[in-house]
Amino acid sequence: MSEAALIDTLRGLIVRAAPDEARAAPALGLDPDAPLNAAIPFDSLIILGFVVAVEDRFGVRVDRATLARVTGGAPTLRSLAQVVAALGGAP
Repeated sequence: MSEAALIDTLRGLIVRAAPDEARAAPALGLDPDAPLNAAIPFDSLIILGFVVAVEDRFGVRVDRATLARVTGGAPTLRSLAQVVAALGGAP
């Protein structure tokens, strides 16, 4: 899967994982290098839903260290895609 396709998949997972899809909808058009939390409230509920969605969709396990990498600083779609790829979840 190309990085662009993986990023598009992650966009959809983020929106579907959000408690309020309308509030997460800006992720659909966000630049891959823009901080997610600048466009949407990337709070703990969204993170939890996103982790579950990534584990289900890509068949990977997101451990505590990986979660810290994703949530440290300002996560971007590209940084999330790189984490999924590093976990072996992107064919």
